[in-house]
Amino acid sequence: MARNTHLPAPQPTRPVVHYYPDPAMVADLERLNATELAARRAQERLLYGRWKVRQAAIRERDRKVRQFWFGFGGVLALVVLAVFAFVAWMVWTWLAALGAGVLAIPAIVVFLAVTAIGGHRCVTVVQHWH
Repeated sequence: MARNTHLPAPQPTRPVVHYYPDPAMVADLERLNATELAARRAQERLLYGRWKVRQAAIRERDRKVRQFWFGFGGVLALVVLAVFAFVAWMVWTWLAALGAGVLAIPAIVVFLAVTAIGGHRCVTVVQHWH
């Protein structure tokens, strides 16, 4: 125990800060008696209940919309992939018909590389607001 007497390192004491009420801020506060406070809390509970019901309805509607668009997006993605596969097959057979079978693979690789590199023009910027 004797070897750890210097740990933790002593910290300088912080000055005590006293906060005094600002008369300008106190004047803005509402003074409510017990019945007014109870009525206000009851009103806020009622409004909060309405808000919760409205949020549940919004969540349910959003769930249905997301489910629809997720399914539609899946079908659309499948169609796009089918079209892409068809076009790739047509290009492949066209190049094979030209007798350029050996050059077909490098040509397709170059085409895909140019398409991939040229397609990234959009840069997403994430901005954090504090």
